[in-house]
Amino acid sequence: MSFGANTFVLNQQLLSLGGNLWIEDAAGNHVFGVQGKLLSLRRTHTLVDPAGNPLYEIGQALAHVHRTFEVKRGDEMVATIQEALVNVLGDHFTITLAGGDVLTVTGDFINREFHVTRAGTDVIFASRRLLAVRDSYGVQVAPDFDVPLALAIVVALEQMELEERQR
Repeated sequence: MSFGANTFVLNQQLLSLGGNLWIEDAAGNHVFGVQGKLLSLRRTHTLVDPAGNPLYEIGQALAHVHRTFEVKRGDEMVATIQEALVNVLGDHFTITLAGGDVLTVTGDFINREFHVTRAGTDVIFASRRLLAVRDSYGVQVAPDFDVPLALAIVVALEQMELEERQR
């Protein structure tokens, strides 16, 4: 699968500290930012464009039986990410998009290598092997998938895994 120009760099260390970070494209340009609100009850993050305009808010939903994160654009729910109750065939999370599409997440979260698929086709691939930069990993997004939404999903998955490790 070729993702072409849709490759981005996410700094895992800065995200885990709950602070702000830049997401860079393959050429090293700041293309998106993540603003963290570490001290809020829901520990929210906001994906912003380079001018600081909010694109998506990522936060934990508190009214669910198992861990769930939500991705919103304004007041509109765009995606719900739920931890699998039972890990079947390596599925760690299920993502339900507002339009009804269901994405599955499989992979090795300890080594930051995972796939997000829709109907069996990768739409997001994240891996440390894409980069030689410590505490960072590459994220590739399929050309037909919304890049900011994909990055918001990756931020939510990273936050969910960070919270799991802290338990």
